[in-house]
Amino acid sequence: MKKNWQYHLRLMQLFIAYKRKKTFLPYMPIRIWVEPTSHCNLRCIMCPNKDLPKEQKGFMELSLFQKIIDEVADSVFDIHLLHRGESLLHPDFFKMARYAHEKGLTVKFHTNGTLLDEKKSYQLIASGIDQFSFSFDGYKKETYERIRIGANFEKTINNIIRFLEIKKKLGSKKPYTILELINFPEENIRHDREGRKKFLSYFQNLPLDKLEIKELHNWAGEIPKPRPAKDFSPCTFLWQALIIFWDGKVLPCTQDFFGSLALGNVKNSSLAEIWNGEKIIALRQKMVAMDIQNIPACQKCDRPWREKIWGVPKEYLWKFIRKRMP
Repeated sequence: MKKNWQYHLRLMQLFIAYKRKKTFLPYMPIRIWVEPTSHCNLRCIMCPNKDLPKEQKGFMELSLFQKIIDEVADSVFDIHLLHRGESLLHPDFFKMARYAHEKGLTVKFHTNGTLLDEKKSYQLIASGIDQFSFSFDGYKKETYERIRIGANFEKTINNIIRFLEIKKKLGSKKPYTILELINFPEENIRHDREGRKKFLSYFQNLPLDKLEIKELHNWAGEIPKPRPAKDFSPCTFLWQALIIFWDGKVLPCTQDFFGSLALGNVKNSSLAEIWNGEKIIALRQKMVAMDIQNIPACQKCDRPWREKIWGVPKEYLWKFIRKRMP
């Protein structure tokens, strides 16, 4: 496992490159997203997955995953084992997590929790995963099931409770466990103190590390949502991360759900070549020049207009420093 000082040194390096608007970067990304599968068992109202074409759905081969990890093990710090789908659907998911862990990477992922049975709960803890989030929206059954179409409130709650009970029984501090909810405007759960108190009572005396409420984002314009009335700043993703779809396609941003900004493919190029390739350098140049009108995935996205400190999204700054990025 890499040391904290190495992580913060890289953070400083990328921050300087970002502030100086460098487009050719002398370092590799600090984190990557690898998509084990784009399949999902739910049809959530805020997620574009339900509109994903059949040809974009599949499962990553374990050998391709291992190739990616072998290539980045000495340079990348975090790997997020998810993107457009439910990772627990992949039959080799825990093999992937273990492989990345043994190569010294900090391993993270999200799950909707509907598939986390007793066996998978034990596997999750044993796999070496460092951090994960349950994506769970709404304090009440009617709200949750209206948003998470195809899920059952009581079943998912029981899955979460069982996992936390197993974690407590094993005395395991890892994985750092987050329960994540989206603050839908019509629900306004951020200010529902009574609802929060009742909801958290389900997990009383259990090792839930954090309840996090996130603001809704617009998936690069795919989901209707007003853009924040803030000043534009270049999107930090182009200076710190890469996303790899199940079929090896490489993207510059998690918001590009349908892959319109493909930079290359790890099946026939290295990530190092893609990271400073012509396509991503051109994107960085357009981003720093605020010339994104002809890049729909960027032009319609709400991310470059979020509130920031030193050019870094305010909601992420402390998480970056503490290595708690979701």
